[in-house]
This record gives sequence, C-alpha cells and structure tokens, in this order.
Amino acid sequence: MSKKSCWILSDNLIGHEKQSVSLAEKLNINYKLIKIKKINFFKRNLSTFLNLQKKNFFKPPYPKIIISCGKSTAYYSRMIKQKTKNKIFSIFIQKPPINLNNFDVVVSPKHDKCKGLNVIETEGALTKINSKYIKNINKKKPPKILKEKFISVLIGGDSRHHKITKSILDKIIKNLKLIQEEEKIKIFILISRRTKKKDYLYLKKNLISKNFNFVLPNSKKVSYLNAISFAKAIIVTSDSVSMVTEACSTGKPTYIIDIPTKSKRFSLFIKNLIHLKLAYYLKNSISLKTKKKTLNDIDRVVEKIKKKLKFNYENL
Repeated sequence: MSKKSCWILSDNLIGHEKQSVSLAEKLNINYKLIKIKKINFFKRNLSTFLNLQKKNFFKPPYPKIIISCGKSTAYYSRMIKQKTKNKIFSIFIQKPPINLNNFDVVVSPKHDKCKGLNVIETEGALTKINSKYIKNINKKKPPKILKEKFISVLIGGDSRHHKITKSILDKIIKNLKLIQEEEKIKIFILISRRTKKKDYLYLKKNLISKNFNFVLPNSKKVSYLNAISFAKAIIVTSDSVSMVTEACSTGKPTYIIDIPTKSKRFSLFIKNLIHLKLAYYLKNSISLKTKKKTLNDIDRVVEKIKKKLKFNYENL
C-alpha cells in the first residue's frame, strides 16, 4: 500500500521544523514542506475575519495528514481542515494558541500543561534521536579526530528567557577544567548559532589546553551527530529544549549547565528531567557510566498516533 501524503507547515524556525520532520519520518509518510508567513498577534486574533482562506498556496490535491508546529501554523492548519470539511488528519506539536478541538492530535510537552482527550504528553521536544539511532551511528568508524575518548559540551545562547553571563561562563570554565583533569579526557565544545561571539571567544581564551577543542556551526571536521553519538558523556546548557532533549535521548550520561530563568515552563522542563534521572545538574565531576534511563518520546507518540489513524505501521 502506498504511503500517506502529508503537508508539514513550517514557520521557518529550525526547532519547530525539526520536530515536524522527525515525526513525519517516524510515521513513514511522504511529506511536503510548506513555508508559511508568521501571523502577528492582531492578525491571529482576527484570522477568521481576515479570511485566511484566500491564501492561494494551499491548493488541491490536499494531503491525508497535516503536521504543524508553532503558533502561526495553527491558524493555517485550522483553515485547511475547515476547507477540506475535516477530511484531513491534523497533528499539532506544542500547545496550540487556539481550541484543542481544531486538531485530531496535539503533541505537547508536560511543561506546557496542555490537557485534553486528544493530547499526547511528552517529556521534551520530538526528535528522531534515540539510543537505537545512536547505536546505528556507532557501528560506523568515527572520524579520526574523534577516535580518542571524549566528552561533548553543547553551548547555546541568550534567549527571551535566558542570559549567559560572565559568571556563568566562569563557572563553565572552572567545571570543565576540573572534569578534564579528573577524567584525563578530551573535551569538544560545540558552539551554536545562538552563541554570542564574545562568549565563544571568552571560553576559547580561558580553555587553551590542547584537550579542549572548539567546534563551530557547520564544521566539516566534526558534525553535531558524530559529536553526540561517539561522546562518552554530554554536557548541555539549559536554554534550549531541543538541545537538552536530544542530549537526553542519546543514552549517554547527560549533565545540564543550569542557566537561571524566570520562565516556569523551562524550569519545570529541567526539573522534570532531573527528577526522572534522565539528566543531572553539572557540578565539578561527572560519571561516564552508561545510564539506564533514556528519553524516547517519539516512539510512544507514533504508536498512539497510529492507533488514532487506525492503520498498522506498515500501511502508513
């Protein structure tokens, strides 16, 4: 039986798009990525009156499934479902800004506190990464640069809810030096697109030993996937739900650099992972022992969606 067709509505945010694509791939469906324009607060609340139906880039033939993630995509998803007289199976990722009943399934992390009969709760963001995925990568030979035992450190950046200060950087530097000295291990520090240049340069200036290796975004020598797959442990800043989720999904010992936040959602997310022993707060030492618990939301989510679709996995 042929694969079901799917539209992924993207608001052009990488984190949102990655979750939608990961879900579509796990559902084994053919998907088409459709980029939409963000709708501001005024237009969102008057979307019915402004008649989004006139958007001509949503033309038949319509798909069997729609996956959307991000506030703006919710309104387009609702419009397409109405246009097709509810003949499309609609999946929304995160907490939607409109009524839950506009979707067949809502996949929402626990820290969003989204409750409803059609809600599937997760511990974190959706990702294709899990221990099985990592083991398949580990079957291959690591790049020459990663042949020695090493730890990966994932550095994020400032956001609406987080600010990486000099005191936080100093604490990171101090802890990494102590860990390196104790474990006698190489440390690869992955800088993200959100990391401020001055923060990167400050870390580099203070971690000058040959045991510390900095990896910039789009590095040709060390890929992000290889860095987290072949690492003995992962240390990650707490500012990104996606980055923390991916680290906790690898099966590697995961340690969180706690960046203070006023966001109750972010705090709840991190505290829940710590409570479940999926991660630990970073102090001045770590364990390289493989952890027993691994985060794997997506397989459970896919299983529940398949039941709602009333199809076997092979027939999706």
